[in-house]
Amino acid sequence: MRERTEHKNLRRPLAVGIGVGVFGALAFASGILGSWSDRATDRFFLERTPDPSIVIVAIDDASITRIGRWPWDRRVHGDLIRKLHRAGAAVIGYDVNFPEPQDAQNDNALAAAMIDAGNVVLPVELPLKRTSGGGFSYAPDGVLKSITTILNAAARAGHTNTPPDDDGVVRRVPLRVADSSGENIVSAFAYEIAQFVNRAPDMSTIPSDGAGRILANYPGEPGAAFPRVSAADILLDNTDLSIFKNSIVLVGSTAPNLHDEQITPVSLGAPMPGVEIHASLLDTLLSRRWLVPAPGWATALLLLALGAFMGLLIPLVRARWSALLSVAMWAAILITAFVAFDRGFVIDVVWPTFVLGAGYAMVTLERRMAAEQEKRELRGVFSRYVTPSVVDSILKDPAKLKLGGDRRRMTIFFSDIRGFTSISESMDAETLVEYLNRYLERMTDIVFSTEGTLDKYIGDAVMAFWNAPLDQADHALRGVTAALRMREALDAMNTEGAFGDLKLRVGMGLNTGEVIVGNIGGKIHTDYTVIGDAVNLASRLEGLTKEYGVSTIITEATADDLDGAILLRKLDKVAVKGKTEPVTIFEAVAESPKATKKQKTLAASFEAALDLYFSKRFREASSACDDLLRSFPDDAPSFLLRARTQHFLQEPPADGWDGTWVYTKK
Repeated sequence: MRERTEHKNLRRPLAVGIGVGVFGALAFASGILGSWSDRATDRFFLERTPDPSIVIVAIDDASITRIGRWPWDRRVHGDLIRKLHRAGAAVIGYDVNFPEPQDAQNDNALAAAMIDAGNVVLPVELPLKRTSGGGFSYAPDGVLKSITTILNAAARAGHTNTPPDDDGVVRRVPLRVADSSGENIVSAFAYEIAQFVNRAPDMSTIPSDGAGRILANYPGEPGAAFPRVSAADILLDNTDLSIFKNSIVLVGSTAPNLHDEQITPVSLGAPMPGVEIHASLLDTLLSRRWLVPAPGWATALLLLALGAFMGLLIPLVRARWSALLSVAMWAAILITAFVAFDRGFVIDVVWPTFVLGAGYAMVTLERRMAAEQEKRELRGVFSRYVTPSVVDSILKDPAKLKLGGDRRRMTIFFSDIRGFTSISESMDAETLVEYLNRYLERMTDIVFSTEGTLDKYIGDAVMAFWNAPLDQADHALRGVTAALRMREALDAMNTEGAFGDLKLRVGMGLNTGEVIVGNIGGKIHTDYTVIGDAVNLASRLEGLTKEYGVSTIITEATADDLDGAILLRKLDKVAVKGKTEPVTIFEAVAESPKATKKQKTLAASFEAALDLYFSKRFREASSACDDLLRSFPDDAPSFLLRARTQHFLQEPPADGWDGTWVYTKK
């Protein structure tokens, strides 16, 4: 029962957590917050050493100042190409477009230099447009390229388009773009350079997205990753050209006024020149340091798992620890994503962060709402059974309760008005109900005063118990104390005429033992009650009070837990109806501090006579009872014990008799 209840209690928070995970997975799949995810991943780039063969020749501010106003004559570009070729450059990626003629002399000079070098790769700019499938295409008529004389002199040409993402950051570059007919395909500028030096990877091995784009793995911040040489220093012979021996040279603008720069993941606010973006893509191709996004299904599963984790964590772990564990889980995800990024796998961290945060908030809210609902239900349920102070104690920590069924040691109480059937037959209904309500209200107050739990009224009978729903180490003492106070209260009510001319008498039975306590019933109605043999025995003891003529009988199990706080009188050893195991029973006489000398004398003298009886010294026991009755002529247990001794004097018990008196009726 307990396990089923705990599982039921986990269903709602688990459902909320999984719901957050499902929302996160669907939102992730739809691309919501995609730019946030990209920006978070941008922080994972660390400076590293790029391919050492890549060198950038910068057309920088110093070059424009020293060589002359831009654009330069094309013979100057030709001179630069010749110097690089003579220096031993393996390939020259010349990121400058020459779409219009200058003059025949300059155009031919540049073309001749390119033909002589035989290793120049030129750029083309494509008018990109999105296709219905999410990829890119271009219209051939809109291509911006160098004039035919110059373009035909190049060894290769590739597109230099670097379309930024929606947030304006260049992360992905399309490697191949086909025109609208699908027949003319243009590869990326960096890929053409890699192909020229026979170091380009096979296209089929390059991880790309649905739009045919590859993630550029930037090796460092703008201006920091690749060696740079000013174009002016080369043209004016102010630098050692040995750096270009067998190098892959990319020539391009780095001067801000030429406006060939864009924001990249490693920009940190400073835009990166286009030539350096191409160099970074080229380095990615040459080093094969791919950045591969984690599969969408894997991220979706992670989000679902995180949602379920939050749905289980918060109900099962204390708030402080659940918060710490949530932060630890978040940190673990960040560290894992960082390490994975360094190894080429891109793991989204925004949506896991969202699911953890939203999951924590939503499940915590659900737990608070459930706690408030539980408190309302508990207050409604337990206000019928226990005092308001106990209800408040329960509500402070509902987790202490085990309402689904708990096996525990408890003290059970039953009471019954003697002769109530005859009383009810001789009294009108209104008066009967009035008297009964008055009696039950007073008895219930006493149960509550000892923080007992009122189980139920059974007509005129009262059933109560102690040590549930809250733990009470002294539950036996509380129960017996309540019984004695009930007897005192009833005596006072009789004296005050609370029931008119009636003098009510009650019998009370208490037993301590292991029972099952919890909400028992069906969907329509349940009761917080106890069941078990110990309960049945307590009920039998209440019936035995009529046999012994006393108001309160308890078992030895209850007596053992009283630690002398109650004056007891051992009454008998009995086997109640339906049981074969004998039980020693006691009369609860009075609270020890309140016990009179007369009560103590009676208890001691009776137990002495009872010991003679158990020892089969029936004649001596009978004589002791006679002495008792001379001093206490109204003591019913003494009359009963004397009758027993006389019976056994006439009919001695069988061999093996241990003093147990077997009852065959309730």
